[in-house]
Amino acid sequence: MIDMMEWKDRFKTPVRLKLHIMHTGEVHAKGNIHFNPKSPKFKSLPKEHRFNPVFSFLVVHPSHGPLLLDTGLHHSFNESRFGNFGPLLGTMVRARTKPGKDVRSQLDAMGIRSRDIRYVLLSHLHLDHPGGLSYFAGSPNAEVFVDKEELKAARAPFSTLKGYVKSHLAGIDFLPIPYDGSAPPFEGACDFFGDGSVLVVRTSGHTKGHSSVILNAMDGPIILTFDAVHRRANLDEGVPPVGEYLKALSTMRNIESFLKEFPHARVVFGHDPDQLMELKLVPEYYT
Repeated sequence: MIDMMEWKDRFKTPVRLKLHIMHTGEVHAKGNIHFNPKSPKFKSLPKEHRFNPVFSFLVVHPSHGPLLLDTGLHHSFNESRFGNFGPLLGTMVRARTKPGKDVRSQLDAMGIRSRDIRYVLLSHLHLDHPGGLSYFAGSPNAEVFVDKEELKAARAPFSTLKGYVKSHLAGIDFLPIPYDGSAPPFEGACDFFGDGSVLVVRTSGHTKGHSSVILNAMDGPIILTFDAVHRRANLDEGVPPVGEYLKALSTMRNIESFLKEFPHARVVFGHDPDQLMELKLVPEYYT
């Protein structure tokens, strides 16, 4: 078990990581799509349509090499309205990208080939997060990790109706995230490399097997919320993302508790169009 005191101890010995943020495109949606409709505040929230960024993150560890977090949107959206979402979800969810913005192209621009990626970790499997996974299918080098409950949900009958695309999972031999205990305020944690540098925390609610990542970086901790907190406005309004309402709310409060304990931590939200302009995107990076 990791308690708050142990978090503090870990952050006293940061690791020389590099975090590269790749903006792979956008998904078009109503402004309130990122808020849970079971919240009493839901009807009062803004409803204007916006393009919301979709990210992939590359973490470079000084000895373990590159770890890719989520894979963003596929280049096929340059060629087809539906991209690799398929006609049903492609009609319901409008996505767009530009040539050179997919994760494979951005890795190539950094001098990193797909086969150089040793680890891929997915926050969850909703359609806009594993969209570029096919770039790594069949790679002899990449180990692909996801929460076992998330994989079960994505493979369940009628999962398309919950935002999963089964073809995204084809050709991938998934490994379960090796959670090995609790890490208050979070319900589970995995020290991914075993040196306190990359901590994966269980943040279910938006989906049953959602995960977030905390980086113990030289310039201070960085928390990648993914869809446990879509936007800063979720925290400001006290409204969790869509999903299982009470669980999503509890998870969001856990993240708030962590941020109150570590106010210097950098936070990168899952799909915040207002935060996009503040972020360092490749070729810049965080340390």
